[in-house]
Amino acid sequence: MRSANFAAKPKRARFVERWNAVELMAFGAFVIWAAIGLIFTLYHITAGSVAKWPISSDLRDFVDSCLRNGDAILILLAFINTHLHAARQWMPGVARTWGAIILLCAYGIEYCGASTGFPFGVYHYTDRFGPMLGVVPLTIPLAWHVVVTNALFLVRAVVPYASRLIEAMLAGALCTLYDFVLEPFATNVKHYWKWDEATVPPVNYVAWFILSVVLVRFFAPTLSSRFRFDLRPWVIWGFTVAIFVAGALK
Repeated sequence: MRSANFAAKPKRARFVERWNAVELMAFGAFVIWAAIGLIFTLYHITAGSVAKWPISSDLRDFVDSCLRNGDAILILLAFINTHLHAARQWMPGVARTWGAIILLCAYGIEYCGASTGFPFGVYHYTDRFGPMLGVVPLTIPLAWHVVVTNALFLVRAVVPYASRLIEAMLAGALCTLYDFVLEPFATNVKHYWKWDEATVPPVNYVAWFILSVVLVRFFAPTLSSRFRFDLRPWVIWGFTVAIFVAGALK
């Protein structure tokens, strides 16, 4: 239940807290990797352009490998930072429980969606977004965790005393907006998944909103965030959205 003490005595919630060494390393790795990804996206650097670089074959092979696996690594780093943030805002055990719920629900929903077309519309995943588990890439549940958890923390940072329903609806709206920005990049540029229709079906966005609202309203830890401000949700969303926009506009 949402902490009554927190609501009555908001001064107990500190604005920021110093991160530990693991958090600093994880955040630094994400920022560096995301910045490189954004630069590569902005300047349209591909395996073909790398082949023309005056570098050794070993270095060229390394860059090619980064290009092939870079998006999956970015999601993994975003997931690690999101979980570390959740563990600090709540407690490690609470964060693990929340993460397990999101990962299992996300995989089940996506497996059903890719197999039957419900609830998002008819689509299928390709092998371009990391290793597959059945018909769903392993990175997809991680991405769900990143999107939903950071949406929740952004809402709690900006509107800390919203009711549970308002909080869930605002988080759902953010998740839906995120997916709307992601779709052109993921489908037309990266080809992570393919829709049977020529365009993204509107039911996809309706489903995203409803599902994210349900997850936040009924499963999110109700203990309010301990720290009003933390860079991680803002930086994770900022970098990934910037990459999506840069890639879709090229």
